[in-house]
Amino acid sequence: MIWYKNNNSDIVVSTRIRLARNVDKTPFPNALKDTKEVTEKIKNAVLGGNSTLAKDFDFIDLDNTPLIRKQELAEEHLISPVMCEGKGKSVMISKDRTMSIMLMEEDHIRLQIIKDDFALDEAYSLASKVDDVIEENITYAFDNDFGYLTACPTNTGTGMRASVMMHLPALTMSENINRVISSAGSLGIEVRGLYGEGTKAYGNLYQISNRITLGLSESQVIEKLTNVVNQIVDMETKARNMLKEKNYDVIADRLFRSYGTLKYARSVSSSEAKSLLSDVMLGQSLGIIPKESKIAPLECMVLSEPALVCDGKELSPNERDKKRAELIRNNI
Repeated sequence: MIWYKNNNSDIVVSTRIRLARNVDKTPFPNALKDTKEVTEKIKNAVLGGNSTLAKDFDFIDLDNTPLIRKQELAEEHLISPVMCEGKGKSVMISKDRTMSIMLMEEDHIRLQIIKDDFALDEAYSLASKVDDVIEENITYAFDNDFGYLTACPTNTGTGMRASVMMHLPALTMSENINRVISSAGSLGIEVRGLYGEGTKAYGNLYQISNRITLGLSESQVIEKLTNVVNQIVDMETKARNMLKEKNYDVIADRLFRSYGTLKYARSVSSSEAKSLLSDVMLGQSLGIIPKESKIAPLECMVLSEPALVCDGKELSPNERDKKRAELIRNNI
């Protein structure tokens, strides 16, 4: 199931496991003059006749892919935003769109599993199985002391980034989110925006992920992240209940105003849509706004992103804003 399709998760929206891998005795992508040979080697390892993965993945050469299509893939979190830039990059995406294998991003291979809801163990189990299949045909750059060798030292070790996307409107409204970020940081956990490092938490969506990959096993990383996420879920739940109990009229007025705006607006920007849809998600979670949408607010949020809302067409910003408003009106 695609992570955002009909997703009614109240707090934990999605789970992602990403493994960084490199081909042994081969320069990292930023030092490769020509990426074709390495790309072909990895492609054959995944899609070759002897691979058990061959029937599950489609190969996309991003050099021959229109920019808007690359942006769509980034908005669906199937590739990272940096994959939209530069040359020599490609990706293999599973037919069920839960797995993607990015080639020549920062490392030769970025294997990613993304699932809806809270499923760290399940996602890691799947990532590990796919990783093992690739390693049957590829020798990874690995050091007995340091673990998997990566272009960025912060990924060396397990090479694993585990992350959970969380919807935290109440902690944000109550101005407690900075305390959460600080507390998580002291435990080696990072709290980032919607698209990762250096991005904002549009729509009150935050990525919670491990900072340390060296010196911890994969199971230890998952256990620590699980504990932190469960604590944040508890804090967000209490903050939501407090908003409803202490300031019902104020919060209900705000949420219904956001709902009304989306129901009748003829033009809405991407950032405004995320903010308003976040309010609707909160309102539905608290039982203030009825769950009568044709599709869940989260899916509306993703489908109304700047590239996805264009549906493959080149639209001006004004045209995008009008089409976004129409899409949300028809589905919210």
